[in-house]
Amino acid sequence: MIFFFNDGIQTNMSGIEHAQIQRLNLFKHFQHPAKIMTRQYSNELHAVTNSVGIADDDFINMFDYFQNAVNTPTKTVTIKDLNINPRWQRKAEGINYSFWRNGKRFLYVRRRNDNKKSIINVQYFDHFNKLLKVEWYDVRGFISVEHIYDWTGHIATENYFTPDGHIALQVSNLKNKRDKIDKAYHLFNFRGQDYHFQGFDNLTRFFLDSLVTDRTICGDEPVGIIVDRIFELGWAVLNMKKHVPRYMQLHNDHVIHNEDILHSALNYNYEWGLRHITNWDGVIALTPQQQDDVIARYGKLGTPVFRVPSAVIPDNVINAPHIPFTKRNKHQVVTVARLSPEKQQEHLIAAWPKILEKVPDAELNLWGYANDGYDKKLEKQVSELGLKKSVHFKGYSTNVAKIDNEAQLMVLPTHVEGLSIALVEAEAHGLPAIANDVKYGPSDIIIDGKDGLLTKDGDIDGLAKAVISLLTNEKRLAEMSKNAYEDSKRYSEASVMKLWQTVIDDINKKEATH
Repeated sequence: MIFFFNDGIQTNMSGIEHAQIQRLNLFKHFQHPAKIMTRQYSNELHAVTNSVGIADDDFINMFDYFQNAVNTPTKTVTIKDLNINPRWQRKAEGINYSFWRNGKRFLYVRRRNDNKKSIINVQYFDHFNKLLKVEWYDVRGFISVEHIYDWTGHIATENYFTPDGHIALQVSNLKNKRDKIDKAYHLFNFRGQDYHFQGFDNLTRFFLDSLVTDRTICGDEPVGIIVDRIFELGWAVLNMKKHVPRYMQLHNDHVIHNEDILHSALNYNYEWGLRHITNWDGVIALTPQQQDDVIARYGKLGTPVFRVPSAVIPDNVINAPHIPFTKRNKHQVVTVARLSPEKQQEHLIAAWPKILEKVPDAELNLWGYANDGYDKKLEKQVSELGLKKSVHFKGYSTNVAKIDNEAQLMVLPTHVEGLSIALVEAEAHGLPAIANDVKYGPSDIIIDGKDGLLTKDGDIDGLAKAVISLLTNEKRLAEMSKNAYEDSKRYSEASVMKLWQTVIDDINKKEATH
């Protein structure tokens, strides 16, 4: 059993989550036992995982594990299921309800905006209308946690329940001498014992030690852990008492200045992990160039460095009928990426007026969720350049295939990359791409002049010329589209699984020695 360890999964997923899901599906395709594993709590978690095709059997969450809720049947809890006295006065507030008694509100029921109006939470108030307690319902239909508030309005205690109503875990939020919250975790009757932990990482470490020795979940196969978020999870994994092979997965550039790979400061996401590189059983890079760079800097320390791309193109996509280029939306350009400074969408927007001079009907659709309000900066830039009619902010999409099938060109003016899944998926749908020739990824994906173009980072005029050169030559674009379909086969399931097999073999060998 191999666990792919992430901190959490949210509706707006990053490339890391997409990579995990593609990896999970790949392992399932080749019938190798694997699960995605997370540690953060969310009462909506299983709605999110199910919406992106992660079955409960392929997923395990730390709170689910301690709450005996790993595989829990779903039921719907509505307001009719609550013990509400019909004599209480009820007032509707949208789809929610407040309940009043003797002229004072003491209960508020918040509901989901779904067909059955299932319960999200129930809030309790004292006679001064001060919040006392909130009961949160898991999307699967049971009270999963109650928050008890102190007199200052802060959560003092969190009680996490099993589906049958027993307290499994209690979290105490206490202020220390510096007025910061210290969290203490109390685990009740876990395998017949009670436990106490100071801090979330210590609880996580105990969870990992418990999980990897749980044969009801792991079976009899060797166990390994692929850590996808080193900054958040590295300490707990490397401090486990039970040693299982553990691998640090790089998802992006591991240094800040990649022109000096031997001495540059490290990307903060990987700094702690790389400074403890000898404690890992392996590091997994995304591209041959990154693998070489990691070996150049750390190879003498002896930790193996593997290379496996994050993107996987399923066989059904590779074998799907190709979209005739004439069926695509003429002169439609797309960018599929987080709206974030390192993605540099502002460079493409800055180049857009020059593109419109040569291709007046060109249209740019920017797809992706925003980080740190970066979308506001981009929207202001679009407004100041008078581009609102041709540049559109489309938001986050779960149907990237449709985007790729309809556009004529993808542009990714990024400053740094790991291995852009968006570029690989574009190729798989016959969408030519332009991207900056930066570390790492674009030059591994795009074959310059064949299925797209590589541009120089920061060269806005060069970017504009590249886009114009393709939009004004539909015959060349159509040929690139044909080539892109073919080139995407480099990321087929069989090709990527062959690389993963080197990691699996390493896990099997190292587990056999323990």
